Amino acid sequence: MKKLSVLSLIIIAGVSLSGCGKSYLDINSPNPNAATSATPELVISNAMTVTASGQICNPALAPTNFVNGWMGYWAPSGSYATNNQDVASYYETNAFANVLWISSYKNLEDYYYVETSAKQQFKPFYVAMAKAMKCVVFSQLVDMFNNIPYHDAFQGTLLIQPKYDKGQTVYEDLSAQLDTAATLMASSAAVGTGNSDVMFGNNNSLWIKFANTLRLRLLMRQTQMSGRDAYIQAEIAKIVANGGGFLDVDATVNPGYANNEGQQNPLYGYFRTLKDLPTSGGQADYWRAAQYAITTLKSYNDTNRLSMIYAVNDKGTYAGSVLGSQFNPPGQGASSLGTGLLTSVSQNAVILSAAESHFLQAEAMIRGDLTGNAQTEYEAGVQASFDYLGAGDATAYLAQPNPNTNWANASGFQAQLNLIIRQKWIAMNGVTPLEAYADYRRLGLPSDIPISISPYKNPPDANIPLRYLYPTSEYTTNTANVNAEGNIDYHANKVFWNQ
Repeated sequence: MKKLSVLSLIIIAGVSLSGCGKSYLDINSPNPNAATSATPELVISNAMTVTASGQICNPALAPTNFVNGWMGYWAPSGSYATNNQDVASYYETNAFANVLWISSYKNLEDYYYVETSAKQQFKPFYVAMAKAMKCVVFSQLVDMFNNIPYHDAFQGTLLIQPKYDKGQTVYEDLSAQLDTAATLMASSAAVGTGNSDVMFGNNNSLWIKFANTLRLRLLMRQTQMSGRDAYIQAEIAKIVANGGGFLDVDATVNPGYANNEGQQNPLYGYFRTLKDLPTSGGQADYWRAAQYAITTLKSYNDTNRLSMIYAVNDKGTYAGSVLGSQFNPPGQGASSLGTGLLTSVSQNAVILSAAESHFLQAEAMIRGDLTGNAQTEYEAGVQASFDYLGAGDATAYLAQPNPNTNWANASGFQAQLNLIIRQKWIAMNGVTPLEAYADYRRLGLPSDIPISISPYKNPPDANIPLRYLYPTSEYTTNTANVNAEGNIDYHANKVFWNQ
């Protein structure tokens, strides 16, 4: 059980640089709080495990959990009363994303440590890993907060109050970092050792595909920006030129998840206890299936995935909650997650899915930014979703005469885009909901995602938030720089790519 030994070593050694500092502003280079014997190999395993723990749901990360509700995947059980600060209220304070911000920068501190120490030790494989994973976390910070500390971060006592970089500036540098990561991974000197690579098992070609696919994700984010076409096309040309291709397998982390305290797969552990019972205290007892998602899947005759994404309720049927309703079914009256998502305590945790990779390529192709057959990539994306869930063959599903499933029935650019994003939305359910949130903000798709009907929305006509507020910790420790960003209205101020 080599993978289990990785997680055991992480827990026993207590090596988590992300848990050492008081805030990202306290970081020195190198971090004086880190164990001096911590190797890049051990630290990268832990860092990737931490990153994976924040992709779908986490008891400490309400903003991430809320996205599942905002995107029409989950909604609260009728056993819980609606209130003025719940997922349906669309309410944010500066405390809302405080833990997410701090934990993200602490996670980035781990990757910074790996990158710098691996450079010193001439280990290009781990330099490339760290660069790629940093891009995952930094891009998600931009997607949620827009402008963030980037170039000035991790300067230690030389600069304890880092200025904010523009989100677009960060994205452009992340693209360059991913280009370097792919180049490093293609070098014969890039050799992974042991079982420290808990995502691809030291497979360089998959890391190159991951870097390329993540880069394509960042470029597709920017498609709605005026005057950005030439940049996007030039960057995609660079990706194509490296010859590494894009992911056709799921990029998943697994350090050896097991049925022990602190070792469960993050999604499974959020919904199931060590005794394999539903969790309580605002987790499995709070989050139930959204009726919108159930209705959508049924209307597309998507019965195979419906039965894997959700479980039947206490009456043996599929029933969901409505976001903000005061009359949702209590207890087991609404469906919970199904066995396609909650497979086992040791299941892999997704960072970037094969389905997303194919849908990104399909979108780039219909935009004329990437050569290839968009229909082939679209259909491969749907099949990859079926495969991930264990839902069988998608051929008949794709062949039905429905413009929401059948490529031939989607005529013209907008219809094809609607089709790709609708199916991408289904594929991200319980997998990577932050991607659905990004697509919804940049494209307004799927266009019928329901708005909360909560009586506690403020203002009453509030829509899904466009971003997160900067956290309390920034106003406490980096006051001048965060204040320079101005007064933030999370219903009006957009992330740079949301135009």
